[in-house]
Amino acid sequence: MSALAECRQEAGSTPAVNVVWAVAVWAAAVRPSLRRRARTAGIPLTPDVLARRQTRQLRVLRPSVGWPDRMRTELKASDRAVVTAEKGREELWFHWRPGFRRHTVWGSITFDEAAGTVRLDLREGAEYTGVSGVRRGASFVALCQVAGGLGLVEGGR
Repeated sequence: MSALAECRQEAGSTPAVNVVWAVAVWAAAVRPSLRRRARTAGIPLTPDVLARRQTRQLRVLRPSVGWPDRMRTELKASDRAVVTAEKGREELWFHWRPGFRRHTVWGSITFDEAAGTVRLDLREGAEYTGVSGVRRGASFVALCQVAGGLGLVEGGR
């Protein structure tokens, strides 16, 4: 029997052991997944990756005439997004579904056409549990998905 198995058997199923196992599972499975998503989307992996709220100033990768309208159309056409409100031409509020389940993240995107940047603000919903890493990082996953889908990269002003 390995030393790890012996420690687990001796400790039983105490809350402290469950926390240790949750951290180990996160380190082994979740963090590499988040790192891969961040690299693919061009978003740096920061220490607050599991925070309930992700706010980033991003720049448009290929700005062209009418890029805010194009992004608005792409966001509305996405099967992961449900647009809930618009504040003129400069802001759009939506729900984003980062996974296969019905869990959604609240979001807003604010366009600064003159600077060629957007402010993306994503927040966990009320059903956020955070138990053993379940749904933790959903707002960061949504950030990577939206940024990748709309052609946004880190480096906004």
